[in-house]
Amino acid sequence: MPNDRRPFTTLHHRSWLVAAAFALVAAACAENSAAPASRSVTPDVEAALSRASAASFALPNSFLAQGLMREKPLTKDVVVTQVIDRNGGKIQVPGTDLELEIPKRAFDASSMTFTIRAHAGMAVAYDFEPHGAVFNVPLKFTQKLGHTNLKGVKPLPGFVEQLSAAYFPSADLVDPITGLAVVTEFFSVDLTWSKDELSFPIRHFSGYMICTGRQ
Repeated sequence: MPNDRRPFTTLHHRSWLVAAAFALVAAACAENSAAPASRSVTPDVEAALSRASAASFALPNSFLAQGLMREKPLTKDVVVTQVIDRNGGKIQVPGTDLELEIPKRAFDASSMTFTIRAHAGMAVAYDFEPHGAVFNVPLKFTQKLGHTNLKGVKPLPGFVEQLSAAYFPSADLVDPITGLAVVTEFFSVDLTWSKDELSFPIRHFSGYMICTGRQ
């Protein structure tokens, strides 16, 4: 299925609206939910589907995604900040199985301060700073899969199975318990899947996650 490749400037311009829109539609869903989900899903998933559907309706050119889940949730955000010079380097985030590789001359400055935030909860989702950064050479995102639910995952009712990476413009659009998310880009073509790890290129920041299905 083709990727949604809108320019990053458009995504970044709209991202400040997302949190407010999501709060409004979530409140509305408390009284007027979207079409009821299948009875085969749990109440948590049904509520998350309702919120995500409303948020996606408020955000043009967005999609519902089923996120890859951790075997054990992160009890709090895990944040790593590291200065990388123009010769490149690697950043590992403890307890998350994530590695970000920054190649040589990925940016023009003599150095750049990178911050990676692994979001608390079950969803394999991360935020990268500096927000809005665009790179001369793509960075490499690598997630080890051994401590995730990849082998036993099943698509939710109304979702199709698809292993992909996805971009989300705001952390508020990712449900930390169920992994359901509203995303604006998919990267299924660029994935490299080798046994116990998955990699894909990152050309701009901010939020990325791994998905096992999409609506």
